[in-house]
Amino acid sequence: MEKIATDIYTFEKLRKNGFTYVDKTDALYAMASGDVGNQFFIARPRRFGKSLAVSTLKSLFQGERELFAGLKIEPIWDWSKKWPVLHLDMGSMQARNVDEFNELLISQLHRRAAELGIENLSGYLPSTLLTNLIDALAAKSADGQMVLLIDEYDKPLLGHLMKSDVTEFRDALKAFYSVVKTLESKQRFTFLTGVSKFSKVSIFSDLNNLKDWTMHLKTATLFGYTHDEVLKYFPGSIHELAEANGLTDERAFGEIVEWYDGYKFHPAGERVINPVSLGCCFDRNEFNNYWSTTAMPTFLLDILRKKPLDFSRIDISDAELGNYEPSNPRDITLLYQTGYLTISGFRNIGGSRLFTLDFPNREVRESFLHDLAPVYSGLREDQAGSAQIAAITALYDHDVPKFMKALRTFFSNIPYSLTDRQNEQMWQTIVYVVLRLIGVSAQGEVETNDGRIDLVAKTPDDIYIVEFKLDKPASEAMEQIKGKEYAGKYALSGKRITLIAISFSSEKRTIVEELVEIV
Repeated sequence: MEKIATDIYTFEKLRKNGFTYVDKTDALYAMASGDVGNQFFIARPRRFGKSLAVSTLKSLFQGERELFAGLKIEPIWDWSKKWPVLHLDMGSMQARNVDEFNELLISQLHRRAAELGIENLSGYLPSTLLTNLIDALAAKSADGQMVLLIDEYDKPLLGHLMKSDVTEFRDALKAFYSVVKTLESKQRFTFLTGVSKFSKVSIFSDLNNLKDWTMHLKTATLFGYTHDEVLKYFPGSIHELAEANGLTDERAFGEIVEWYDGYKFHPAGERVINPVSLGCCFDRNEFNNYWSTTAMPTFLLDILRKKPLDFSRIDISDAELGNYEPSNPRDITLLYQTGYLTISGFRNIGGSRLFTLDFPNREVRESFLHDLAPVYSGLREDQAGSAQIAAITALYDHDVPKFMKALRTFFSNIPYSLTDRQNEQMWQTIVYVVLRLIGVSAQGEVETNDGRIDLVAKTPDDIYIVEFKLDKPASEAMEQIKGKEYAGKYALSGKRITLIAISFSSEKRTIVEELVEIV
C-alpha cells in the first residue's frame, strides 16, 4: 500500500517519511533551469499543491540532493551550486487592517532573516526590510544572487475584496512586491504563487517582469494528477478503495474521475484530478465531498448574492479569465480562479480566445450549489433538504404539480436584496441552481434551429422543457415553446417530453402561474 499524506506540504518531510510523491520535478525544471527565464508566476485554486511545489523548489535550490533521489530532475540538475533561499508564506499574513498586516509582515521578515543568519536587519517599512534582506542574502552567495519564493502572495488581499479597505491592502502589497522587480538582478530565481492574478493597473503593474505560466502548456499538469499518474502511483489505494465499495478497480477509477477530475489549465492540456480530495478519498476509502470542508469564501457569496450568475453556460475572454482589479472583481473570473469553474471549451473568434467554463466535477458542483442554495432561497439547511427531496421525487415520479409546489418553497423565502433588480435570467438561474442542487441534469440556454430554450431538465425517463416569463402570462411562454417547436430537438430521445411554462411576478417575487403539457 502507498503511504499517502493529505496534510503535509513540506517536500523534505514528505520524502524523509516515505510518503508517496507524484514526481513533478520535470515541470519544475522547465522553470528552475534558467533556460527560458528566471522569474515566474502561476495561479492555481486552493488545495492543488502550490505550497508543496514551493517547498520542493526551496530544497532544490538549497542543493538537498538526497531528497531528489530517483526523481526525474536528479540526474540533470547541477548540484554543485547552491543559493540562499528566502521563502515567504503570505497565507499567514491575514489581518483585520493594513497596520496589523504590516506588523505581521515585518515580524515574518525578521524571523526569516534570523533563520538565514542575517543579523541586525535594518528598516522600518516592509519594502525596506525586504530590500535589505535580499541584498544581504545575495552578498552571501558565490554569484551574488539569491532565490525568492513567495507562497499565497494574494491571501492578505482576498479576505478584503468587496470591503472598503481593499484599496489600502492593494497599495500595501503593491509597494512590497515592487522590490521584486527593482532587485531582479540579485535573484537567481523568483517564483510567486497564489489563487488570483490582479490586473495590470493593480499589484501586477510592478510585477510585469514575471513570466505568467498560469495557462502555459508546460505547467498544465504541474498541479493536480493526470489519469496516468494516479494509475501509476496509487494502484494499491485504488484496489483497496474498490474492495471497500464493492467495485472493480476500473469502476473505482471511473468514480474517482467523476468525483475529483475535470480541471483544465490549458486548452490543449490534460485534465487533472484534485490531489487533496483524492488523498482524502483514499484515506477514508469513501467517495465523498471533501471540497466542502472549506466553505465558499465570503467575498464570493457577497458577489453572487448581488447578481445571480447563469451557471448553465459561461463564456469569458482570455483577458477576463486571467486577471481582475481588486476593487471591482468579476464574478466569473473569481469563480474560475478559486476552482469552482474550469475550462470546458475553447474557440478562437476574430483573433480573440473565448473560453467556456463549467463545474469541473461532481464534488465541486455539489459544494458550490450547497453553499449557494441558502443564499438564493433564504431557507435554512434543514428546510432546503426537505424541499430538495420533495422536488427530486416529484420530477422522477413525473408529478409536475408537486414539483412546482416544492419549487415555490424555494422562492417563498428569497431575500429581497436578491430580487430588487429582477429579470428573467435571474429567475432562470435560481431554478437552474435548484435543479442542479437536487441532482437533476439541467442545461440552460439550449440552442435549437429556431432559438434558445431557457432550461432543459432530464431524468432517466423524462425530458422537461421549461420557458420563463416575468410579469407576463404563462401562455406567452407556452406559445413560444410550441411556435419554435422546441420539443422537436428531443423527438427521437425515446423519453416522455413535458412542456412547462412558468410566469414570475416581480411584485410577489415568486411563481404566480404555470402551464403544463405532455407531448
